[in-house]
Amino acid sequence: MEYWLATSPIPGVILWIVLYVSDYYLTIYSARGFREIGHVQFEGSFELTPQYQKDIDALKPVSKRHIILLILYSLLIVFIWWLTKHLLFFPWTYLLYLGMFVLIEVAVHLRHLRNISLIHEIRKNGGVEGQIFYKKWFSYRISAAEFYLYSALFLIIAILAYSPFFLGGAIMCWGTGFKHNRLAKKAKSNPVQVVESKL
Repeated sequence: MEYWLATSPIPGVILWIVLYVSDYYLTIYSARGFREIGHVQFEGSFELTPQYQKDIDALKPVSKRHIILLILYSLLIVFIWWLTKHLLFFPWTYLLYLGMFVLIEVAVHLRHLRNISLIHEIRKNGGVEGQIFYKKWFSYRISAAEFYLYSALFLIIAILAYSPFFLGGAIMCWGTGFKHNRLAKKAKSNPVQVVESKL
């Protein structure tokens, strides 16, 4: 699979676009779902990425910021492929970076599937009473722990398969976990004043 991904930037870009677009719409689906079931509330915003919080809170079907970043990141993937193919002559470098882009999205999609499964089960069978309120710092802390676990998983696969693609995923998941840990500390010391009561 990695050889196929390295021969041209097209498969990697297509895979990235599909994952990046579905990530946004699955986030909207989950945000709307949690609002409808009414059992789970989040301090601030359901969305953890600061630059997307306003768009997700408004349930915008089209996000200008999302489209711009989609185009820029897609062009960046093509540029990295060209750079490693024609100047650096290290195809594993491209796979490393592609793994960063793709596998972080795979980890995020697994979280989406968990949320969707939870929402579906509550809608269909109930099983939850009362309300749960997530502090912002707690949401970031849980997110960080999950990303660290995915990082460890991808690292094990990278070592066993000698895969720069999975190594890239391990690096990106670890970096995201580290960032969310820092955001957790910041949120804990500066609590959000506005509470997202519908989530």
